Amino acid sequence: MRVDRFGVPNVVELNPLPGIIPDPRMNSCFPKAARVAGFSYDELIQEVVRIAWRRITGREMAAHHAAPLDAPTAISA
Repeated sequence: MRVDRFGVPNVVELNPLPGIIPDPRMNSCFPKAARVAGFSYDELIQEVVRIAWRRITGREMAAHHAAPLDAPTAISA
């Protein structure tokens, strides 16, 4: 954002995909903000997916879709 000489704020740039690199040393602001809010990196990604699912479908994800990323999954042939 920049403010012009009349005091009117103007959007200069909008980043629709903020960095989501999990390594905090890589200066990725979105995961850093999530950590401050109490989210782990995995929880952050899961929450983004839940929000996107709700926005696209208009409903909550089923409980079996919300399993932790490191949970073992059965693959049927």
